[in-house]
Amino acid sequence: MNLIDALGGADVEYAVCTTFPFEPLFFGNYAIDPLQDAGVVTPVVLMDGQKYEQLARRNQLSSRAIGNHYYLEPISVSGTFHPKVNFLAGEEVCHVGVSSANLTLGEYSTAAQLGQTITVSKELDDDEDSRPPEAIHVAKDVRRFIQHLAADHVSGHDVRTQIDRAVNTTEWLEDLDRPTEVSGGFFHNLEEPILQQVIDELGDVTTAVFFAPFFGSEKTLSNIETVIEADQYELLVSDGNTHLNPNDAVAVFGESVTFRPLEHDTSRWIHAKGLLLEGPWGRATLYGSPNITGRALLDTASSGNLEAALLSVTNETHGESSLWHQSSFSAHPGQQRNPDSFDFAEYTPASRENSTATLTLHDARVERFESEVITARFVAPEIDDGDTVILESDGGETLQIDWQRDSDDEQEGVTVSVPEAWAQSIVRLRLSDERHSNFRQITTEPTEGTREVTELLRSDGREGIQSLVDEALFFDVGVATAAISQATSKLTERYQQRQDNSDDPIANQDAGEGSWATGGTRITTKRRKPHLELKDGMDYAQKRIETLLEEPPTVRSVEELLDHFDNLWYYVIKGLIRSALSPQLQAGDEPYETELNVERLHSICVNRIQTIISSQFLVRSRIRLNQIRQIEPDMTADVLDRDQLTGVFAVHPATLLSLMEWHDDAFVERFGFLRHYHEALTVADPLIGELLINGEHISRRMSEFERTLEDQLSAFGDRVDRDLSLPGDLDTGLELLFYGFWYRELSQQRDTDLFDNPAIFEHYNSAGLAEMARIALRGKQRVEDRREYEALRKGTFDPIVRLMEGANDPTPQLESIISHTESIQRH
Repeated sequence: MNLIDALGGADVEYAVCTTFPFEPLFFGNYAIDPLQDAGVVTPVVLMDGQKYEQLARRNQLSSRAIGNHYYLEPISVSGTFHPKVNFLAGEEVCHVGVSSANLTLGEYSTAAQLGQTITVSKELDDDEDSRPPEAIHVAKDVRRFIQHLAADHVSGHDVRTQIDRAVNTTEWLEDLDRPTEVSGGFFHNLEEPILQQVIDELGDVTTAVFFAPFFGSEKTLSNIETVIEADQYELLVSDGNTHLNPNDAVAVFGESVTFRPLEHDTSRWIHAKGLLLEGPWGRATLYGSPNITGRALLDTASSGNLEAALLSVTNETHGESSLWHQSSFSAHPGQQRNPDSFDFAEYTPASRENSTATLTLHDARVERFESEVITARFVAPEIDDGDTVILESDGGETLQIDWQRDSDDEQEGVTVSVPEAWAQSIVRLRLSDERHSNFRQITTEPTEGTREVTELLRSDGREGIQSLVDEALFFDVGVATAAISQATSKLTERYQQRQDNSDDPIANQDAGEGSWATGGTRITTKRRKPHLELKDGMDYAQKRIETLLEEPPTVRSVEELLDHFDNLWYYVIKGLIRSALSPQLQAGDEPYETELNVERLHSICVNRIQTIISSQFLVRSRIRLNQIRQIEPDMTADVLDRDQLTGVFAVHPATLLSLMEWHDDAFVERFGFLRHYHEALTVADPLIGELLINGEHISRRMSEFERTLEDQLSAFGDRVDRDLSLPGDLDTGLELLFYGFWYRELSQQRDTDLFDNPAIFEHYNSAGLAEMARIALRGKQRVEDRREYEALRKGTFDPIVRLMEGANDPTPQLESIISHTESIQRH
């Protein structure tokens, strides 16, 4: 069982992992990337408090990743904080893992572990049962275990907040039916000893088989035997790695106790631990964190270790347990041997370094950032008001604090202004009488927008952009543009690093998909103007389009190209819509208007339109699309989104034409744009041709886009207490677009009878054809009725229909489509 392997394909937002020892370098180098690729903003690691102190005293908690990429929280209990549980929480899925593996490099790379990962989905999969009863049972219990840990054992406010979010995100688990009759499940000792719970559930035991790195003393084994009361006992020994006095076992279990080796053909050492119990009810395996010790199996967390395990129960009664001969690690019990023939590890009880702390620092956290200064809160109830306290970092820096609680502060602790450099430092408090506290990190809660940054990094800046643009422009979510800017700037930097290292084979060994697409995800406090942050996003989308257009096309690259092109259009269109609303607003309507410079945003969007046209993104994208459809027709059909294609090649260009009407400003020369559009999207490309032929589909998508705009304006108007409306409708742009395209297309000699063939009405949706014709004819009428389109009619610039030899008037063809369709509908 491997946490990192288990994350493959996961889609979650929060992670809570528990461990006894912990290695920051291992976690930072191997676990952070897959966790953040899965969508986790800031993982939480809960570790044993004494082990945390050891790391702090040895200056091993100085990794910048701690606090910046994940939280590391010390847990103090009577004995040892020993569970190895992973809880990965998402809005649609939950992954839980219980094992014997601590979060260290040795235990993940050189040890053999035993555990299981269970996945529960909110929705059932169509092909298989994604919610087996046992999985629901375990997931709910693990979720409640994590909830209890946060409430009773986590003192860090920021960490507890993050765990609460993980628990709340998976509240949907409680809505799933919980089976009343399930054997086995998840066990912990927060309230009752684990072994007693297991025996109470199973009943009489005939055979008990033990294996673990650590066994207790004769007295402990005797107490375990008293609970189990099996007829027969067997001990599985890993040579050189089992801490056990065999004489103690013989004294307790009798001469009939069997000793057998755990055999395998690898160099791994066995850290797995478990109990195999058999009885008239079948066979059960208890596995997870408990060794065969009293603190693990016989005590509760208030008097012993804190442990967690899974109990698997089957009705097997014959043959060898299915536990053995696993494909991942094929170990199995060997033949019975005399205990004297084993190389038992010298038995030494697990050493516990007594803490030298005489005060308890419960929490240290940042409450707010100011200019080069942070306000931090320290919670240490044993320190009296008026005491002079020295703040010490694990690196040796010191700072004096005058300890004084705020009189109106309901929370414990004091707030102190300290240099910003102390954020995320590992610190302790020392008094003048040399009493000192335990070490803790000054934590910083993930700021608003952190999740959005992570999502953008995870998707290479393709997903989530459009909702952030809307939040920034219509819903006054100021952090939205910061998320766009910081994520796309980081992605730009990393693409550049990849390009710089393209000739370095060593640097590129790990440059595969997702290997570099995350990293630091915390929103910084340094902000630029929102219109400039939106420009950062446009720059990134444009750069990716340009890069992808220079590379040989693949299904994936074309899919990515369309995503970025769709986003670039969206920035431009929504920015211009926002600037079109300015005449309806007054200076005092928007508290952030001085930050969002709408005039500058307008100029940025207009310049970007000119880039789209001059760089020929439409025609080059259409060519790439046609190429990959010929190379990989089946795969392309599976990944292309028809609605997205409609947006990129029809809705956004049509909206642009409407926006020029709304602003009474030709951002680009209008008829030059229509000429370019026709050249870019010829019906010679079947996909685009079929898209533009279906006027009903495009008209419907335009109407949906317009309704969404109206809803956003309604919300915007409610916020500023003003009635806002669209300066016009989107029909204008669509009619001009279809007139400009279809009149030019049908005026060519080769398309004289394009729609005269009756078979075309069998191949295409007749209603879609008729709607296309109506829109184009309305466009023709609009051009004839409006003076500003005189240049189009007379051909001063580049007319749609040239009155010259060989040109055709498409009007009869379009009218015949409508009449033919109406005739079909009547009959």
